[in-house]
Amino acid sequence: MTLSRRNILLGGGAIGAAAAMPAAVPPAAAQAPLNVGLILIGPVGDFGWSTMHDQGRRRMLEVLGDRVRATQVEAVAPPDFDRVATQLVRTGSRLIFTTSFSYFQATQRVAAQNPNVFWENATGTATARNLAIYNARFYEGRYVQGVIAARKSRSKTIGYVASFPVPEVIHAINTVMRGAWSVDPQMRIRVVWAGAWFNPGREADAARALIDQGCDVICQHTDSPAPLQLAEQRGNVFGFGQASDMTRFAPRAHLTSSVNNWGDYYVARARAVLDGGWQPSDTWGGLDSGMFRLAPFTNMTPEEASEAERIRDALAAGTLQPFEGPITRQDGTLVIPAGQRLTDDQIRAQNYFYQGIEVQMP
Repeated sequence: MTLSRRNILLGGGAIGAAAAMPAAVPPAAAQAPLNVGLILIGPVGDFGWSTMHDQGRRRMLEVLGDRVRATQVEAVAPPDFDRVATQLVRTGSRLIFTTSFSYFQATQRVAAQNPNVFWENATGTATARNLAIYNARFYEGRYVQGVIAARKSRSKTIGYVASFPVPEVIHAINTVMRGAWSVDPQMRIRVVWAGAWFNPGREADAARALIDQGCDVICQHTDSPAPLQLAEQRGNVFGFGQASDMTRFAPRAHLTSSVNNWGDYYVARARAVLDGGWQPSDTWGGLDSGMFRLAPFTNMTPEEASEAERIRDALAAGTLQPFEGPITRQDGTLVIPAGQRLTDDQIRAQNYFYQGIEVQMP
């Protein structure tokens, strides 16, 4: 069941008891239905990030049946997080997915306050005794976007509608740059900050500003199809979808989208609680993991599509690494030389932009 902030309803009756030690659930507790909570940063109708987490919830219920029950609260602003999380705990949720980096610090806090509840944060950066983190290596899809954008752009300028300057957004922008430079070192990226994960009006305004500045391919790290729809309206502008296949919103402008798949992960983590095997894991799955895929390549020549497929397959196979050196910051400072590669921790801590990206930290 999906809920709004204004109308919190329980998704089921009987609630499974949680163990005192979250990493070892007693078999007796695992026999009762497990109440699972989900906190979404946007509405389930955003057609992007939150829509796909909702689909993951549905998949979990489909696979596990009456072994689980779910309570989902959508469009939760970060200031409301503690109240919503506390309510989920009080009403029996014993496994809670918090689906935004904007919730990460708050999730760490409430996890420490509620040691008998299992917490899972999407895109977080650290685990704890009863806190796991999970994400997909969406940067692999961003690299492919950079390659495609460099082939499609006539102005040699990519526009990027960004949400917030957090590491997952920063390293995504950097990866688009690396993909584009692999085709044409003259490519540039311009960024406009929308200041929201989901705000169609702001997203459209940001895309409009970028197009007016000469960008003819638009990437986005926001959740509505508004930037794509604007590209469609303008004509001669291309774009990429976010989180789901957004082809239908811009049939003449859409190039591809990274399509998220959380269902298999939600099934596995709920089953781990039920079976007594939950552990505080750090999951970061790439194209080879099934946690996301690329939508069909559209509005490009057969040669462009073939190249995109080749790059995608190389990333999935691990024969192409987006974070190999040399890597240089905007100011010319060398991060790592040729022959070295950023570690996962270094990728997730990125707080700088590469050369060729025209943006300042807000």
